[in-house]
Amino acid sequence: MRADETLDPDLPSADPPAQPPAPSLWRRLLWPDWTRRKRMLRVEAWVVVIASYVLLALAYLLPQNYRNESSAYVVVAWLAFLVRVLQFHLGLLLFAIALIAAFVRGRRLFLAAAPLVVFTLGPVFLSCLRSAPPAGGGPTLRVMSVNLLMVNRQTHPIIDEIIAAHPDVLLLQEYTDHWDAAMSESLSAEFPYHSSVRRDDSFGVAVYSRTPFVAGDVDNRLPLGHSFVPQTRGVVRFAGRDVAIYNVHLLPPRRLDYTIEGRLQFADLLDLLAAEKLPYVVAGDWNLTNDTPQHRALRHVGARDAHDLAARGRGATWPVNSFFRYLPGLRLDHVYLGPGLTARSCQTGTGRGSDHRPVVADVQMAPIEPAETR
Repeated sequence: MRADETLDPDLPSADPPAQPPAPSLWRRLLWPDWTRRKRMLRVEAWVVVIASYVLLALAYLLPQNYRNESSAYVVVAWLAFLVRVLQFHLGLLLFAIALIAAFVRGRRLFLAAAPLVVFTLGPVFLSCLRSAPPAGGGPTLRVMSVNLLMVNRQTHPIIDEIIAAHPDVLLLQEYTDHWDAAMSESLSAEFPYHSSVRRDDSFGVAVYSRTPFVAGDVDNRLPLGHSFVPQTRGVVRFAGRDVAIYNVHLLPPRRLDYTIEGRLQFADLLDLLAAEKLPYVVAGDWNLTNDTPQHRALRHVGARDAHDLAARGRGATWPVNSFFRYLPGLRLDHVYLGPGLTARSCQTGTGRGSDHRPVVADVQMAPIEPAETR
């Protein structure tokens, strides 16, 4: 072809096609390609594992002073408390990381996550294998604790559940005027002895009993903490002995002042139980789980959770009526038994209409251990 000849414009050009512009930094971060995303997931998994070690160390090593009202200390204690409350959920996340690491040959990540999985999920696994206690003889005191939910107007389902459970002592939280009217109409004949504090918030309480209270009425003015939130102590006669019955509803740690007050309430309750002369049952909405330091403090003064004594699994009681019911729940409602008492059985109910499941425990006098022979 001569130099003065021109190319046919219809023929394709011999030059390579232009490359698309490189994605921006934001696009690479928000919509990375799969290779980059795998690297990011690996880094994120390591961050979760390392952070879990730090948080669990904080949660278990932080010294507990329930009377310390310093805002800085309470915030750190609240974080430690939250980690222990959500310990099972953290364990599930770590289990997923360890499982994926095993499949993609992430040996170091698997070895780093495995001890945390054992630490967080191991106790739950062991509780599922726990054998039921042998059926004991002698009389049984059936105690039922129910958080009614103060805005719950569906009174009949819970009342029907109470009647079906046939408790000897019934402890109610979030007790309001409309619940008092419903309970009086349905349960007065079956529970002729009762005492209550009705409130229009979440902190009304009531105690119903089939047998008379010893030494008169129930003390509904049990002072715990600084603010007046009614707590209850009464005494019933069981198996020839007086037994103290506490109905508690501790403040939830939803904000700083509630957290401080709830810790003070617990500190006062711990002192009362340590000084209690009678065998006791302490039940209600504790707003804490069996993984928290409060649970260990209760064990230190001799209290035992009826669920730990006579049931299997996690025994979650909250939540029941929201989207979160599809996630693993928390055991916020407990029946604790003092020295001299044990549990023959413990189970959670349905709690339809409330956001908590009831707890029903069959309580017995603990067998007297023979003195050691020398």
